[in-house]
Amino acid sequence: MRPTTLAKVLLTAGLLTQIPLALAQNVTFTVNTQTERKNISPLIYGFNAYADGSGRAGWDAHGGRASLEGLNLTSRRLGGNNMTSYNWENGVSNSGADFCHSSNFGVTYSTGAGWPNQQNGLAYYTPGAGLISFHDQSLALNTFSLLQLPAAGKLPKDIQFLNPPGNCNGQQLWQSTAGASNVETARWLTIVNDKPAAAGAVSLNPSLNDNVVYIDEELNFLIKKYGKASAAKGVKGYELDNEPDLWHLWPTYLGAGTHENLHPDLTTVAEVLQKNVSLAQTVKRMDASAKTFGPALSGYLGLYSLWSAWDGSAAHQPSDWTQYNKEPYITKSTGDRYRYNNMTFANVYLDTMKQASTTAGKRLLDVFSFHYYPQASYDQATRSQASRSLWDPQYVEPTWITQPGYGFTDGNGLQMLPKLNRAIADFYPGTKLAVTEYDFGGMYDATGAIAQADALGAFGKNGVYLATYFGDVEGYIASAFRLFRNYDGNKSVFPEISVRAVSTNNANGTVYAAVSAADPNTVHLITINRLPTALNASVQITHPVALNYVQAWGVDSSSPNVSARQVQTTLNANKFSTSLPPYSVMHFVLKP
Repeated sequence: MRPTTLAKVLLTAGLLTQIPLALAQNVTFTVNTQTERKNISPLIYGFNAYADGSGRAGWDAHGGRASLEGLNLTSRRLGGNNMTSYNWENGVSNSGADFCHSSNFGVTYSTGAGWPNQQNGLAYYTPGAGLISFHDQSLALNTFSLLQLPAAGKLPKDIQFLNPPGNCNGQQLWQSTAGASNVETARWLTIVNDKPAAAGAVSLNPSLNDNVVYIDEELNFLIKKYGKASAAKGVKGYELDNEPDLWHLWPTYLGAGTHENLHPDLTTVAEVLQKNVSLAQTVKRMDASAKTFGPALSGYLGLYSLWSAWDGSAAHQPSDWTQYNKEPYITKSTGDRYRYNNMTFANVYLDTMKQASTTAGKRLLDVFSFHYYPQASYDQATRSQASRSLWDPQYVEPTWITQPGYGFTDGNGLQMLPKLNRAIADFYPGTKLAVTEYDFGGMYDATGAIAQADALGAFGKNGVYLATYFGDVEGYIASAFRLFRNYDGNKSVFPEISVRAVSTNNANGTVYAAVSAADPNTVHLITINRLPTALNASVQITHPVALNYVQAWGVDSSSPNVSARQVQTTLNANKFSTSLPPYSVMHFVLKP
């Protein structure tokens, strides 16, 4: 869930407060390379293909091809609000509330497919132009492609204003008069997942005048061009639309919602479940080797009850929620109300997909996906701590979600990743976990590197399969990625086996550790100083061989550039002490 609207409301309500910094300026990091060993998925180091608001297109939105190649990232997603309404046949998409509900060429242009054809009726682009541009870039960067498919029910047919004004001024650009009651329904097309035989065979040149868009035709188009997911160049994964909890306009003063014209009715649990099952069946029928991701919920409230106002009122939840808000989904019949921190819809979704898979005789959901935009990440003090909501039971973020009495966590830490891993184990074992949008802010502030690096470390330690940052991969965000994926400029990386690493005070500093199967004697540490002052760290490593040599690279508030650091320390019995710069992330490499 994007934090802007809610943050304003909650600031007014006085529910967001400053986080006091711990007085202690010392911390001990303890590492054991022989325990808690687990593989880190390489796909957690990913980004969303379009997230730029400056008009830059393709990889230029992230600083250009050379910059991205230097970051050595591993996965890319073409997804977001605009992709809910992306018409692959002619390249049109509708921005919803993000841009005055205008039907435009934003998706296709932003992928790098160029300016639309203004002379050929509805054929603004050739079929799949944006998809081709996106996936060709993924292939050039050697990254996993995750492509979002539409499920909400409608897609735009045409563009009313090919060159809309930069400022909407409240005008509903895609229709002649404003307001949901005046939607021109003739300018929406219907989504049909499976093309019926009566409509003819799937075509590489779909009709623009049949008022229908077939999803299996879109998949066939990609398979014919690149092969199936199992092929070297195939699209590897498909996400079952985006943020269904925000398709509609919420019935509250918060005004949240994205596609109120495309989906004017409030979503129900049954509708979202049915649409996800149906679309997953189509994907698996067309390409059994492709991985399916869903439901791409916008944040905690989606995980709680599909959608809900922050007060938890029954009147502010889906009309059929009472049919699902019951055991085993609430506590797995354990009586532990906080077993999942009340993320009940996640359990409903997982169990439904498992049952549908059993009926279908094949797995329909490979990866459970959600989005995470923190409610408290608006300054250095809050941002430096915010990522702890992903994993740390000791961190209780100062927001409405954790406030006692609202029915959510009631004073407990969110622990998003451990709680969702437990839900998966309880309701659909074997399903992987993905965070397909997240952003803590701070691109131009060192605390942005802190939050980003902590998120990457937490993804690896908590078994996340894929994660794609939503924003421009530049500034301090890029530096955090670089410390994991190219810390020395030679594409050396944080290795693939996570090991035990704990801190005596995660509010001050956090540590992640890993080793490589190819070089098991070398130990890598990522250390994070969350404080605006230097932090004295005592590091104790249990390791089969003696470590004698240490190198370090880091980033801090002095510059967003990753640089080699002189480490004035002596290793003694695999122990050493060091001073971590204020607001810093360091990558230590320790060798025999």
